[in-house]
Amino acid sequence: MAKHFCSRTLLQKCMIFSLLCFATNVCSQPSWQLYESKQGVNVYFQRLTDDTLRMKAETVVENTTAEDLIALLSDTDAAPRWIENIAKVKLLKYLSPSENLVYSFIDSPWPVANRDLVTYSCYTKRSALQTQLSIHARPDFLPKTKGVVRISTLDVTWLLTQQANNLHIDYQVYALPGGSIPNWLNNRVALKSTFNTLINLAEILTTKQYTAKPTVIRTGDCTHGELPRL
Repeated sequence: MAKHFCSRTLLQKCMIFSLLCFATNVCSQPSWQLYESKQGVNVYFQRLTDDTLRMKAETVVENTTAEDLIALLSDTDAAPRWIENIAKVKLLKYLSPSENLVYSFIDSPWPVANRDLVTYSCYTKRSALQTQLSIHARPDFLPKTKGVVRISTLDVTWLLTQQANNLHIDYQVYALPGGSIPNWLNNRVALKSTFNTLINLAEILTTKQYTAKPTVIRTGDCTHGELPRL
């Protein structure tokens, strides 16, 4: 009988290594690095091979529920008060009780061109205490505006976990601004904006300075679009 070209011991080591790579993703994913930890907000980033960043922010907001955060998101008039650099947000289409399309306008400082984006959102339930809001760009839904750069790459996940009376928020985002902004400048602005947005978010959720709209979404199925993968 012919012997197997690979010994049992070597084969076992290969299998263990492969399983470890699959379970931890250490073989392909860069490590998370801390950008800022202050006022209960932690912001991390992964530097990818093209020098762009994937970012993650975490915070816990006391006496808050996932429904409170979703209600805040429905109040598009309040968006400029807590989302860094956002000048306008408008609901474009209510697709289903758990899905919608939203338009956002970014008023950029000179000489950077203003930007806008159209996003698809879906809100799903992962467990009794955990929900997920997934958002990704739908750049072709609206015609582009002359002089405004349309953001075509955006993937966001809000993972919301209830901890007694408190809400643990895990926010992950990968976005490209488009246009001619160099990566080093975009990375610096994006990290700062993510940190400031989470600080503002915690404050507005605590003070309840927002009004839920009738079109607030609920947990359900994503039948009108694919969930983004971060």
